[in-house]
Amino acid sequence: MMKRHSSLVFGLVILLVASASWGQEVSGRWHVIHAGTLLSSPGQPPLRNQTLIINDDRVDRIVSGFVTPESLALDTAETIDLREYFVLPGLIDMHVHLTSERGTSLPAVEAGRDVYSMTLGIRNARKTLYAGYTTVRNPGSSGWSIFALRDGIEAGDLEGPRLYVAGHTIRIGTDGSSGACYSADSCRQAVRRQIAMGADFIKVYATCSGSQPCAHELAPAVFLLDELQAVVTTAKTRELKVAAHAHTTAGINLALEAGVDSIEHASWLNDTSYRLLLESGGYVVPTLMVKDMIRNGLDRRDPATRMRLERSLAEHPRRVAEAFAAGVKIASGSDAGVVPHGRNARELEWYVD
Repeated sequence: MMKRHSSLVFGLVILLVASASWGQEVSGRWHVIHAGTLLSSPGQPPLRNQTLIINDDRVDRIVSGFVTPESLALDTAETIDLREYFVLPGLIDMHVHLTSERGTSLPAVEAGRDVYSMTLGIRNARKTLYAGYTTVRNPGSSGWSIFALRDGIEAGDLEGPRLYVAGHTIRIGTDGSSGACYSADSCRQAVRRQIAMGADFIKVYATCSGSQPCAHELAPAVFLLDELQAVVTTAKTRELKVAAHAHTTAGINLALEAGVDSIEHASWLNDTSYRLLLESGGYVVPTLMVKDMIRNGLDRRDPATRMRLERSLAEHPRRVAEAFAAGVKIASGSDAGVVPHGRNARELEWYVD
């Protein structure tokens, strides 16, 4: 059942008309698409044997049955035969790292960080687009190449999904890097640096990375409340949303108390988390697909780490399902860059499981 569901997602081959930025080069062109099965409205049953009429990069209308360009007075329109496919709108991935890739050699990155990251980004943006994703959110990256990648795609110079970027992640630190901060005032400055570079939203590390021991269920948050509030209020001066990387219960709930708009990963949600999310209208972006990688690497972990990760493997999906049942809004994000690019739809399979 799961493989069949996945094949429907990967059956999407309407990308030439779904990407607004790449479609700018075909202004005034018409396409007539014969879709064997069409999901035209999310939440509604798919329709059989439909024709999509596309003008430039917009759906002009949908007609029942398979009609010809000539019958529509569109003699120059290109006909695309997808009668054997399941066609759906372009998908959105709320958590990718296009300029990163697991397994990339550190010397290669350090030798020319932004140049090398840009080459990765160009390749991964194309992979993501051809996996059926026409909009992605990039919460945090090294260097500044992610802004050039976003702007190149928007201008139509590069092929890729519409891209929303956060710049550098705001995190505890004193190393002088763009996202590092150590007090409420320096956190404000760190956020302003991302705003000055053109960030579309702000990302903050409210807890340790999920692979670190300090990300266990009962670990404390890494920021103080006033520091997180400084991040949020500064972002709001430019009407920017704030996404909080948060695994631990304390980190999740403190970030929500500070007013963040989404919790990324959200490994150890609890009843208080659900209440705060419902009150704020915030989203959870679970990145459950990462569990595949964690599960496959358990045999290389020490006993204590393996025990902690095994518990998270069981509890994380259960708590996300519990949050959804309570009415919490869930947004799909794959964490591609930590996991392979171009396989983003695997995240959706986790929700079916």
